[in-house]
Amino acid sequence: MSPTVEEQIEGIKRTIADMEAQRQSLGDEVVDAGLVPFQRKLNELVAMLQSRKAQTHTEPTQQRKLVTLLFMDIAGSTSIVQHMDPEDVSEVFDVTLRKLAQPIKEHDGRVTRFMGDGFLAVFGAPKAREDDPEQAVRAGLKIIALASEIAEELEKEWDIKYFQVRVGVNTGLVMLGGETEAEDTLMGAAVNLAARLEGAAPAGGLLVSHDTYRHIRGVFDVELWEPLKVKGFDEPVHVYRILGTKPRAFRSYTRGVEGVETHMVGRQTELKYLQDALLSAVEEKFGQIVTITGEGGVGKSRLLYEFQNWIELLPPPPVRFYEGRAHQEAQGIPYGLLRDLFEFRF
Repeated sequence: MSPTVEEQIEGIKRTIADMEAQRQSLGDEVVDAGLVPFQRKLNELVAMLQSRKAQTHTEPTQQRKLVTLLFMDIAGSTSIVQHMDPEDVSEVFDVTLRKLAQPIKEHDGRVTRFMGDGFLAVFGAPKAREDDPEQAVRAGLKIIALASEIAEELEKEWDIKYFQVRVGVNTGLVMLGGETEAEDTLMGAAVNLAARLEGAAPAGGLLVSHDTYRHIRGVFDVELWEPLKVKGFDEPVHVYRILGTKPRAFRSYTRGVEGVETHMVGRQTELKYLQDALLSAVEEKFGQIVTITGEGGVGKSRLLYEFQNWIELLPPPPVRFYEGRAHQEAQGIPYGLLRDLFEFRF
């Protein structure tokens, strides 16, 4: 096998060192003459190695990846800056955006682009984590809270009033890498939807897509928002507003193939029965018991999943939802089901 460029360089360096050690016995004239071809070859190999590294560094690499994107911008920035000196605008926005970007780093995200009065951040690239959507939403809530603190400072120092931000979060497939911004290049419909969510969010609000919502169900208090018509999407996009973090998270997962979620078919009567039972219990302040029976595979778990999803979107006051499962090994344990009910919750 032929030696690599690095191995050839190391070999020539050793030869040069050996010849340098013989100067006293051979004389400077002989050694200098003998070093010329080796030094010339060494320079050629070093230049070749540097050229290869430069080509490898500049060649864009692309990959298709599932990430969570967060867009943030300052609401009403045009009206804020219209009476300010351009230098003051630059100073205020640069400092403000750097502060607002801190929660992104704290939650393992990365800002890939600053855009005047906002920025784009990505969670899940280069390293993906299971809770990327949750961390993105937590970062978004922290940004909104931080903006309230910054608003007080701006009003005192610059007489800027009504400073607020908007945040949009979406989870989806994108193409990472390319010519324009190297590894920070993000392309795909998911990017456009995240930007659209941010633009539709109210001042001081955070909107997420359904693809993000199904990863964070049970962790945050949410409100169903009006569907958005987005260019490139055949149907209106389901949107949710994040109201805050639940005191105690109760995460819920969809059964079936990971990443595939389908609509429930043919169980609307049963679902309405469960909904009516809950509403009656809340209104009359009297307990209700409902038993669901059926053969394996008919959709009992899916029915309960849809029922829980409906509970998640109920307007305040919120309903506390608890889930417990009976296990064979807990048959002889007193109050085994109740133990599982509350341990699973807390």
